[in-house]
Amino acid sequence: MKLATLKDSTRDGKLVVVSKDLTRCSEVGHIARTLQAALDDWTHVGPRLARVAIGVETGSQPTMRFHEHDAASPLPRAFFWAGGSGGFTGPRDHILVAEGAADLSMTAQLAVIVDDVEAQAGADEAKQAVLLVLLASDIASGGSETGSSFSPVAVTPDELGEGELSLVVRRNGKPLEGGKAGTKDSVGAVAASAAKRPLIAGSIVATGSCLVSSALSLGDTVRIEMNDRTGHSIFGAIEQTVETRGK
Repeated sequence: MKLATLKDSTRDGKLVVVSKDLTRCSEVGHIARTLQAALDDWTHVGPRLARVAIGVETGSQPTMRFHEHDAASPLPRAFFWAGGSGGFTGPRDHILVAEGAADLSMTAQLAVIVDDVEAQAGADEAKQAVLLVLLASDIASGGSETGSSFSPVAVTPDELGEGELSLVVRRNGKPLEGGKAGTKDSVGAVAASAAKRPLIAGSIVATGSCLVSSALSLGDTVRIEMNDRTGHSIFGAIEQTVETRGK
């Protein structure tokens, strides 16, 4: 199942179920207005959303065109983000930095959204708490985090399939090295190490899987994407240009 949050006049946007090929979506406000609302009652809401996802693929569910540019980060704000700053921007929004900002850098990786996790939870329990997987991008200036962005779409772990996947990161169109070893098992196990403290539903945890880092300069454009084994995008793309704040 693939989920996204479309931008609207509210801070948390509206939840939609997205087709596997990322071309269509279905509004699900009658089930859960926002992704956080869905996560708060996932035991009951998750299966209902899954049925909508089946309907999207079979044509029995009303749909509209899905445009990645209309999407916010799946959780426009989160209770806890273990991996970067709390200032989330949309996956196609510009990266805005202060005038004269130095030592700009970007780190891309896989992240997970978890259900409630008790402190010191066992590995199996923590793995079961991973509800969704998404791409994350953190921007730093002078060693300090300045902002985080997430992929247009978050997916249930089964969408990753079996075997290794690679994160494709391009800076000004040129591929960067790294980003290997992303698997369903590797992202599923990460919540166990994060659960040294209690986590509440909707917490986002960086996995360290498929890690890619790069220096950035003003005017650079970064595109971050992961394809399945047939070459199709799983999460949609984070694509952003570095600009001076206030430009």
